[in-house]
Amino acid sequence: MKKLLIFLSTVVLLLVGVLLPTKVDAATDKSYSVQAILPDNQVDKNESYFDLKVEPNQEQTLKIMIINTGAKPIKVSAEVNNAYTADSGVIGYDKENVKLYKGQNPSLTSLLNGKQKTSVNLKVGQAKTVSFKVKSPTEEYTGIILGGVTTTANVSPTKSKNINIKNQVRYVKGVVLRSKDDGVLLNMHMTNAYPKSVAGNSGIAYTLDNTAPINLNEATLKAKITHYGKVKNYSAKNLQIAPNSKFNYFIPIKDLSAGKYKTKITISSKGYKKSFTRTITVSKRSVDDIESQQNVVQEHHTNQWIIIIVGIVVLVFVVLWMYLYYSQRNKATGSHGKKKKVRK
Repeated sequence: MKKLLIFLSTVVLLLVGVLLPTKVDAATDKSYSVQAILPDNQVDKNESYFDLKVEPNQEQTLKIMIINTGAKPIKVSAEVNNAYTADSGVIGYDKENVKLYKGQNPSLTSLLNGKQKTSVNLKVGQAKTVSFKVKSPTEEYTGIILGGVTTTANVSPTKSKNINIKNQVRYVKGVVLRSKDDGVLLNMHMTNAYPKSVAGNSGIAYTLDNTAPINLNEATLKAKITHYGKVKNYSAKNLQIAPNSKFNYFIPIKDLSAGKYKTKITISSKGYKKSFTRTITVSKRSVDDIESQQNVVQEHHTNQWIIIIVGIVVLVFVVLWMYLYYSQRNKATGSHGKKKKVRK
């Protein structure tokens, strides 16, 4: 009986290891590297991205060297995109069709003279240069034009016992085009707020925008949310806001209930600080909708666990039946496969 318990315990542990979802962090396989070839009109030669002072109608070629540092041939795509602010509060460069929000200056992609996207095939150790041609605006402008050259490649997959993840390596080289040296002040607004559910969490999303042609880095956001006398304080650091962009920043609120929510948000960085106040009424229907969305997520997770548990139980019974069956068979046939003689 002791051997049976040890055997079953071992089987259960093995089954749990096989059936449970395994969290695998896709290892960053740096099978290629990129380098911006900086032109003479680079403002700061110590930077690794393009920070260029341009004249009206100036033709500029943006060059990126891509090097295969891996052990296999690789295909790398490269594209020029405009900067935008993601809802998480960081500047992104990976969307192809980003439109500027109330932009006074033209976008980077509108200045392209030729292709927006290209790709290269690289042998082991090989390096190639991709180029994008840009023509600056016809007149001088204030602020900056911000975008980036994004490179992407599928690299060696991460393999696990029961999971195979295709890794993707992405690099971005920012592109900043400057004209006038006039200082530009950030111009932010909060225009809306509404209840929302994100990844199974309830909360309120705040629509923020920046209508100035200048970005904000290393910003801090602090929020004070009051609901029937109860106060929730929230803070986030290292936010980035792109020029002429709009985004919906989500603040989680556990057990969101109906009623009025008064929010004061303050965004600050070096030399800049601005506060916004907004009051919204969350309806019972909105709360119910959010709870139903959360229930869907929870039910999905619950169903996964049910399937896993049922699978383990079935396999344990199968293994137990096989163990008992062969144990009885061995007793009947003897240790050498011969039937024992029965004394009369």
